Amino acid sequence: MRRIVPFGFMAILLLFPVPGLEAQDVSGTWTLTYSMMGRQGGQAREVSMDVTFTQEGSAVSGTALMAMGGRRGGGGEPQPIPLSDVELEGDKLTFTVTRGQGERSFSFVFNGTVAGTAMEGTMTRSGGMRGGGQPTPFKGVKKEG
Repeated sequence: MRRIVPFGFMAILLLFPVPGLEAQDVSGTWTLTYSMMGRQGGQAREVSMDVTFTQEGSAVSGTALMAMGGRRGGGGEPQPIPLSDVELEGDKLTFTVTRGQGERSFSFVFNGTVAGTAMEGTMTRSGGMRGGGQPTPFKGVKKEG
């Protein structure tokens, strides 16, 4: 009789998942906004980027569209950058956007919480010529999808 009770309890848990444990639906295009310090300690500026997620269950991939500015041109035209290290557990989403190559590459690591069509969390920059940075708050809004 004892073995039936634990098995029955497990069956109930599988049939009726606990709210909040299932993965959020992040598929679609999101606009993420955060502040970035200006060059050489200049005034902070607000930066936005579009991130498009593709999701199958809890498996998520995607791309970010970031303007490629700088002194060497790039024209400011947004360029798609594949996301890496994407993980979705319940309402917690983490992913990395890496720009550049070799010693000049730098990454933005996003750690956020998703609630419906809103997302918020922190972004931390690492690498590049300026090194790492402090976590910066970001907010996201689902545009479409």
